[in-house]
Amino acid sequence: MVQVIGETVAALTRFTSAGSFDPVRIKWRNHTIRIRSVTGRWDRHDGQFKIYHFALVGEGDAFYEITFHTRDMTWRLEKMAVE
Repeated sequence: MVQVIGETVAALTRFTSAGSFDPVRIKWRNHTIRIRSVTGRWDRHDGQFKIYHFALVGEGDAFYEITFHTRDMTWRLEKMAVE
């Protein structure tokens, strides 16, 4: 079941020399979630800013969608699904 969360999170991110970045861990409500894989990424414009979307698989095969907002440099947990 997919839950819409829409809350700010902290993210540990890995940057590459090519200029891309992927979340490695997120912290939400005092829980640290380790990311096993990034299964998708896309971006969209928000005026002159961008919002980067990431589809993730975390521990225990939970699925997450998080976003990075360049307007205010924040990460948000948008959705999660736990089987």
